[in-house]
Amino acid sequence: LCAYCVFGPRGSFLPFLLSVGAHELGHLLTLRYLHVQVKSIRGTLSGFEIRTDPLSYRQEILVAASGPGMNLILCLLTKETCPIMAIVNTVLLLYNLLPIYPLDGGRALACLLAMYLSPPMAAAILRWVTILCKMSLLFVGCYICFSVQWGYLPLILSILLKYLTATYS
Repeated sequence: LCAYCVFGPRGSFLPFLLSVGAHELGHLLTLRYLHVQVKSIRGTLSGFEIRTDPLSYRQEILVAASGPGMNLILCLLTKETCPIMAIVNTVLLLYNLLPIYPLDGGRALACLLAMYLSPPMAAAILRWVTILCKMSLLFVGCYICFSVQWGYLPLILSILLKYLTATYS
């Protein structure tokens, strides 16, 4: 939060906080709809963790999709009235849909793979998709930083993403 406050675009910090809160609310509302008890909510460097009893693959996919779904709704609702809010929600939507575990896209992909493949095969594919995605993001961050010369923020963010999710790949 501190890094975003310092390095983020001007006037986007409050929309960012509201969007992150709405994203997590999307997860919580879906859990409530599915009658799943929330044991705890914990903030970490890479985001928030909502602890529950084990979920079925279908439930996990629905819960994972509901956070980005909330960002999509907010993006569509605010694109005319508050463009910075729409941009922040678009970025959060795209970021969370990356197929990197433990992001929402990675969780959904893990469930889909586990539904149709053996556990070792699913884990191997998820690991390779995660590695390729992280390497691609690092390449894009370097390209934006050095070729397009947008400053060091894209490179810093791609490196942070790699290390904040390193325990899962």
